[in-house]
Amino acid sequence: MRRLSCISCISALLTGTAVVSAAQQRGEVPRPNILWLTYEDTSPQFIGCYGDSLAKTPTMDRLAADGVRFTSAFSTGTVSSPSRFCLITGMTPATMGTGNHRSQYPIPDFVHGFPKYLRDAGYYTSNNYKTDYNNAREKEMIAESWDESSGKAGWWNRKPGQPFFAVFNSPHSHQSRTMTNPWNYYEKQVLQHLDSDRVTATDAPFDMPDFYRDTSEMRRQMSRVYNSISLTDQQFERILARLEREGLKDSTIVFCFSDHGEGIPRGKGSSLGLGYRVPFIVWVPEMYKHLSPWGSGVVTDRLVSFEDFGATVLALAGVEIPEYIEGTPFMGEHPAQEKEYVYGACDGLDSNNELSRSVTDGRYMYTRVFTCHQPWIRWMSYYDHSDIQKIMRRDYASGVMNEGQAAIMKPREAEYLYDLQQDKWEMVNLARRPEYKEILLRFRKKMEEHIIVTRDAHFIPEYGYAQYSNRYIPYELRQNDSIYPVEQVLHTALLCGMGQAAIAEQVSLLDAGNDIVGYWAALGLFVSRESLQPYEQELTLRLSALTYEPARLYLAGALYDAFGDEAARQILAEGMLSPDVNVNKETMQILLNINLDKAQALLPAVHKHIELYGKTKTHGEVKYFMNVVLMRLEGKNFTFSSFW
Repeated sequence: MRRLSCISCISALLTGTAVVSAAQQRGEVPRPNILWLTYEDTSPQFIGCYGDSLAKTPTMDRLAADGVRFTSAFSTGTVSSPSRFCLITGMTPATMGTGNHRSQYPIPDFVHGFPKYLRDAGYYTSNNYKTDYNNAREKEMIAESWDESSGKAGWWNRKPGQPFFAVFNSPHSHQSRTMTNPWNYYEKQVLQHLDSDRVTATDAPFDMPDFYRDTSEMRRQMSRVYNSISLTDQQFERILARLEREGLKDSTIVFCFSDHGEGIPRGKGSSLGLGYRVPFIVWVPEMYKHLSPWGSGVVTDRLVSFEDFGATVLALAGVEIPEYIEGTPFMGEHPAQEKEYVYGACDGLDSNNELSRSVTDGRYMYTRVFTCHQPWIRWMSYYDHSDIQKIMRRDYASGVMNEGQAAIMKPREAEYLYDLQQDKWEMVNLARRPEYKEILLRFRKKMEEHIIVTRDAHFIPEYGYAQYSNRYIPYELRQNDSIYPVEQVLHTALLCGMGQAAIAEQVSLLDAGNDIVGYWAALGLFVSRESLQPYEQELTLRLSALTYEPARLYLAGALYDAFGDEAARQILAEGMLSPDVNVNKETMQILLNINLDKAQALLPAVHKHIELYGKTKTHGEVKYFMNVVLMRLEGKNFTFSSFW
């Protein structure tokens, strides 16, 4: 049981209750103000104090020069809403079933936003302005967490002398600015607001990621990253200037960090260091140096993850940390023991059913890809209406990419191991090298143990969430061993991407007596569909016996793509026309990954779906996904504003 000890060594009395330390209650040490400067979609490689000499981030650089710069800070997810769920609750999305982007699943009543406990202890809490907490109780969580949450919120509305916790989120470095919006939007949203001496030219000699072609048009696109981050830095400069003008700098601890990795192709939404690792700076005034294990102008490799951030704020404020919070404080009167590993998860995004799991010790990043039929550059409408992704797809089709650049456009390998210190852009997969076998096995074991201990909810397909929604929320469903025998499910999922040697076992597991096991067996066969020739007849018979719809769809996708099986094609057509949105999403995912000619044969079902559901609210999410399906199947030039 975790407790925050007070200076006088008096134990906190009530578990889960906001209790202020005795020393602070007596007025011996004023409670600190805490300011979070959060920004979006940014990796450390593009910040000046992290070594990019061309980056124009003087505000962050000054904070780091007199503060603490973390080199091993990681988000638990690679897109915003799962990351923000973790930040506000201190709970990992895998435990709660909240990893799929903007999925809004229910969570247990005992889980609250951690600022609630600050409010209970007398803090004024404000959020300016983004929430995006990714659960069904989001409105309740906002109301209980914040005294004010709006574009006008700030510490200035508190009572005189009241300590505050204030969050300011900058949208300027969001993927919409760095990548997806058209250039004219980027000019209006970024360039028109950026001071002239902060502008990075389109032909500036910045370091181009090795997984991109180094061409003038790609450099033009990448200049957006630098300017968007610089505008963020400019905004933070003004917030900090107001803090100082109002005489609050010497009583305020400042956190400055992004919500996950860089908003570019193979960054955000990718289970790599470039997706998880975040720039993170803490600045501590002299009054509160005793709450920091470090001095000033320090670089630390201490391993921290987003579930730790709320716990750390509570510790700094002298407020007891509720038992259910998974994170531990890395600052405060009694920081927790340093971690050896932290874990990351990449789940569904824009109807894309991705599932990858990662573990890192700060130097090495290990990732197991379970949906390895998809490339790093997956078909997603939000990404594919961007100029940069269109350029990449064109260059790949033209055969002008080198081997490393083309690799990110092809189906992934099952395992990746990268040295984050030596391989800046994660281009050399050490999982293939015999001399790294011991390291690979160690990380693989840690990843598997973590999935089993947490009973990772996302190995249950969303179809299963809906199937049991009248009985269980995802947090509870994952604990039901008869529905979700996690060890057997994981064993089956680990066969995905293992090639021909795993096929016989996958075939036998199709009728293992558990729907989720059967689902992963079918998905694994879809991944290995090019090697199914010896099993065609047996799989055709098994297809007719399958009743669990997600498994049935993936086995049909395998048989149709590999052999042109007509019964399998009909099952996919029916899936496209199903009133169940989860069935629609799985079907469309298959259409995006099978042979193009075969996928195009299902266009009549795609258009019939539009006719049936195009105006229904229940299929709104599918409508968003349909844009990219039509882009692939009909070659439509999907634009920023087009909808079917």
